[in-house]
Amino acid sequence: MTNHLTTLLFSGCLLFALNASSAAKPNIVFVLADDLGWAELGCYGNRFNETPNLDRMAKEGTLFTQAYAAAPVCSPYRAALLTGQHPARLGILDYLRPNSANRLSTDLVTLPEVLKKNGYATGMIGKWHLTGYRFQGAEDETRPTEHGFDWNFGSEVKGVGNGANTWPYVFRDQPIRWLDITNNRLGADENLTDRLNLEAVEFIDRNKDKPFFLYLAHYAPHTILNGRPDLVAKYRKKHAPVPSGRANCYLCEDAGLGKGDSGHHWAADHNPHLAAMLEGIDDGIGKIRAKLADLKLLENTIFIFTSDNGGETNVTSNAPLRGGKSELYEGGVRVPLIVQWPQTIRAGGVSDEPTVNTDFFPTLLDAAGVAQNTQSSSSRRESAQTSNGAPNDQSGLTSAATSFPSGYPGEQPVDGVSMLANWKQATQVIKRDALYWHYPLDSPHFLGGFSGGAILKDDWKLIERFDTGKTELYHLADDPSERSDLSGKNPAKVSVLKAKLAGWRRNVSARTPSAPLLTEPRQLYFAEHFSGKASERFWYNGDWSAAKGNLQRIATGSENTRIHLRDAEYVEALIRFDFQLQKSKDIRLVTGSHGHYNAVIHIRPDHFYVQTAKDESGPYFSYRHGECAYDFDPDRWYTMTVEFIGNQLVAHLDHEHLAYATHPILDKERTYFAFQVDDRPAAFDNIQIFTVRKHRGQSANLEHIKSVAGKHPVKKSLEEEYSIQKVNAHEWLYQRHPEYRALIKKADDLDELKKQRFPAAFSSHKELKKAALELRKKLNQENPAYKELLHATHRANRALDQFLIEQNPAVADLPDSQRKAELERLRRKHRDSAGYQKLVATSEAAQRKLESAYPQAFVSDEDINQSRKAENQKLRDNPAYKKLQNERAAAYRAQQDYLHANGTRLAELRRLLEK
Repeated sequence: MTNHLTTLLFSGCLLFALNASSAAKPNIVFVLADDLGWAELGCYGNRFNETPNLDRMAKEGTLFTQAYAAAPVCSPYRAALLTGQHPARLGILDYLRPNSANRLSTDLVTLPEVLKKNGYATGMIGKWHLTGYRFQGAEDETRPTEHGFDWNFGSEVKGVGNGANTWPYVFRDQPIRWLDITNNRLGADENLTDRLNLEAVEFIDRNKDKPFFLYLAHYAPHTILNGRPDLVAKYRKKHAPVPSGRANCYLCEDAGLGKGDSGHHWAADHNPHLAAMLEGIDDGIGKIRAKLADLKLLENTIFIFTSDNGGETNVTSNAPLRGGKSELYEGGVRVPLIVQWPQTIRAGGVSDEPTVNTDFFPTLLDAAGVAQNTQSSSSRRESAQTSNGAPNDQSGLTSAATSFPSGYPGEQPVDGVSMLANWKQATQVIKRDALYWHYPLDSPHFLGGFSGGAILKDDWKLIERFDTGKTELYHLADDPSERSDLSGKNPAKVSVLKAKLAGWRRNVSARTPSAPLLTEPRQLYFAEHFSGKASERFWYNGDWSAAKGNLQRIATGSENTRIHLRDAEYVEALIRFDFQLQKSKDIRLVTGSHGHYNAVIHIRPDHFYVQTAKDESGPYFSYRHGECAYDFDPDRWYTMTVEFIGNQLVAHLDHEHLAYATHPILDKERTYFAFQVDDRPAAFDNIQIFTVRKHRGQSANLEHIKSVAGKHPVKKSLEEEYSIQKVNAHEWLYQRHPEYRALIKKADDLDELKKQRFPAAFSSHKELKKAALELRKKLNQENPAYKELLHATHRANRALDQFLIEQNPAVADLPDSQRKAELERLRRKHRDSAGYQKLVATSEAAQRKLESAYPQAFVSDEDINQSRKAENQKLRDNPAYKKLQNERAAAYRAQQDYLHANGTRLAELRRLLEK
């Protein structure tokens, strides 16, 4: 693509060629600004901000006119930079909230890890933003040193963006400073940008004798803008700032300036704070360049400057580009980029070649000439899955997820392409299929961004809105400002690009959660993304393992198995989770309240539905509510959104495929959360529970729900239809017909009378099992002989586990989320070995001894069935027994007659079945 600004900006630049060959590995200095727009630098045409060092860097290197961020916000860019993977593949799609459980997975190989293994010193200074923070409620957090950085300084320990940019870096009355900086070195008024610049220069000096990779991630000029006072005064004098219109500015209030924004922190144009903060960054560029030159390292240092997304439109304009941060228009994703490498890159180059920040990973490894045989740093990298659990299926991709020939480790895919040839010759065209963006949101970003995706191919850019379904089409070569939507004039181009974008989403397993319908999320109550140390709140057993970036139900052969959340306590909520059916035929989200289940979402290969459960506290009976046919691909990831508010529940994959329920049992505090899977494998990921409030558009959304409720009917056999209708009629009639309730009560009273008079014949399995359990508890507390026999069984079982661990000692060091499943795998592998069988015999003998000594405490289903059968046989000639049985049978017939007479289609379905 040819940019029409190229000639205007760079017609006077000098070009000269330098020798590109060198035996020494190049140093790498990567400087990242935060929220710096494309048009803010002097070398990009800005005449207010002063950036002499960056302008000089552009003259000595190459400036890129079409450099893009992989996302229009912070965290996804940073994750993509360090991995070379698109945010959609990584599962980091928006900026991470302070208490987020999501983070950059330690299962991924990062750029600093590869460079470190190839002899580089690695250092990271400044903003990380690839984790939640323990201080703000995250169960765990991941730091830069866990991703290959030898040294890290000045990174945040809590949420950023509050403008506390001066020592001691404490915002208002908060209890801690928001950075890990423990001392000041530049005086009482030390400025954060200046301090980070100082640390960068000293890192270079310390590591001058070996190749180094320095990642300097400034916090500037992210809002709340708050520049160094002397520089702010300078720019105020240079040009009067535009009034901001802000009614409140904390920084102005704290400075004693009263309400409003008299300090111009939020000025929408000629913002003196933005200019001051940018000058601080520029000053650091000059200091770094001077240090490199002084150490005679400049010639062989790759020096990069760029931004993580476009500028915020409430403090600047990205003109001539449209939009800004949080938007998929050019102003949100096109960023400044300057690359200098005197030994290899021609001075004064201007590249119009589109590039995205995933390209840095393969380009820098290419430039560094990392060894062909680089291995992954741990066996954890050996999975052929992405961090969100998606298979590495690159079928159909010609540029994304390509393998990297110059030492890329393992089988982890790379979505970027090497731009090294273009760096060396700015006119060199790089073979690339297209650029893609994926930015799904539940609601519009506070800066105006909307949920959507985009594709850029051959100057054509298509933006697809997920919220409205609308598409926009622009030809950037003619219209870089995206003023003329050409979608109506080019339906064929729209169709081709939409199909290509959809295919790309499938290939990278991009998730597009369905936006809420009844609720608006508020606080994150619980989340688990399986991107590092697994949460200790899930209760693992041998059927489940948190590994390879997701939660896996293992193919153990056991029947229905559950994994549940410890200490769950939530009421109205939005629950969201990703799932992959794999070979399972039934997976369930199970919720409950204080010992009773209330709602279950069933997902099966060809449909999903909502069921409320039996709950004697109501009393309520099981009821099958809304259902939706859907042909699930067993190997594809899907996202289910489930909303609870009042007596309503809606589960949806998107706004056209949903299942709805309304029932009093739903209006309860929930104290149970579990996933249940049948006896086959399945997988889960990105589990989140949010507290909620009522959706502002709930009334209209309810009308939509009702309009699509029967749009995707589920095919059923007559038997299935009859069974469902019978169960539903039972609950419906019970709640509404007093006559039917009386019939049910009569049958229940007779059941209770049978248990009172003949307990051995009519006590339920559940009651007898509960009594046996209570007896075991009592014996354990009061009977030393029982306790000793019980401990003998425990010792025998521990010996079995120890035998398995001896076969693979590494299992002992696995986290609980993986160890139990691995023990089960070893158990299956060694179950026929002589040593294991001997220990099994000992364990079984210990259990038999315990059960034979206390048979009343160990009652099996078979025991109960035989005992009840024998007792019923003895009583069959007992007149009182026979009378009760006959009365109970008559009560049941009366109940069934009423049910079929009043239940929808029941009588008709029964007649059809009897034919």
